[in-house]
Amino acid sequence: MVRSNGTRGRLGVALAGAATLLAVACAGPGGPAPVNDWSGVTTLALTRVDGLVTVVGVDPRRARARSLAVVPQRSDDTETLSPRLVRLADGRWLVSVPRKGAGSDRRYLVNRRERVLDSLPGDERLHQVLPGRTLVAEVASLPDAETAGRAPATTVLVRDPADWSTLRKLKIPGSVALAASDPGSDRVCLGGDTRVTVAELTGGRVRTVVGAAGTDIAGLACPGGRPVIVRSAVGRSPGGVRTALARTEDATTVAVTGGRVDSVAAHGSSIVLAVADGGSTQVIELDAATGKERHRVRIAGMTASLALTWSPAGWLVYTENAVTRVEPAAGRTREFPLPGTLLDA
Repeated sequence: MVRSNGTRGRLGVALAGAATLLAVACAGPGGPAPVNDWSGVTTLALTRVDGLVTVVGVDPRRARARSLAVVPQRSDDTETLSPRLVRLADGRWLVSVPRKGAGSDRRYLVNRRERVLDSLPGDERLHQVLPGRTLVAEVASLPDAETAGRAPATTVLVRDPADWSTLRKLKIPGSVALAASDPGSDRVCLGGDTRVTVAELTGGRVRTVVGAAGTDIAGLACPGGRPVIVRSAVGRSPGGVRTALARTEDATTVAVTGGRVDSVAAHGSSIVLAVADGGSTQVIELDAATGKERHRVRIAGMTASLALTWSPAGWLVYTENAVTRVEPAAGRTREFPLPGTLLDA
């Protein structure tokens, strides 16, 4: 359901203002109608429900996830690259949808007050959005430029989220396989296969992290604009999954042995890892300064995870069709279903 918003020149998708119309126009045959219930929702996710990209509201305390909106789809939307969802520093949520051919990405802001998706103008293609404190970085999915020495480079667009104007373009050597940011800092962390780069959005400085090269990177976080680089050796370890943390002036490195690192995140003074070790996943919380293990919780039966995010009720570990709330200090877990297949969280 799309509406015009007069002088502000916006298009919106009603999140749930008229449930019957949404069920007919958005859900499709057999699909779930989005609901008009935002109570308890503290975070969002994107899922695919009956072929439709759907914004889902997650209530960690009550352990439930509910469809809130169907993102408009067009015939030239790509089926090979997944839509993205990020939370900006001011609390707004942004949905971006890659498209085929020469079409630019379509982008929507979730307007929680009016319960609509506000469309944004776009003139770029296939960029991952990284929110900073005052600015936003958009990173090309593939190398699309060259350095002064004619080596491949990846463009980073620096935008002002107030009006989405482009302030500058930065060039990152090589490709960007991993990217992370912290809405508390205007520095973003970008990882290639063996290289980590920090880009300062306000001044435009780009620097390679000293000592970060040489080994494949399994995960990347960017608390306060400082890289947390995770390296992993998947082979069996006699002592099970083990971690070792080292700090330098430029970065923090966490080495993991005995398991596969699926996700890494940072919050406050903690670094948290989701590590698969065969038939289960371990959620490991480390002290970011010392590397000392604070808590470890095993999720039996979870052989792989797709995303790891913080919430006031605990850490959320996402799989393809479910979310597990993990309370590390209490050692408790609770799984609840997603209304569709996870695309991003």
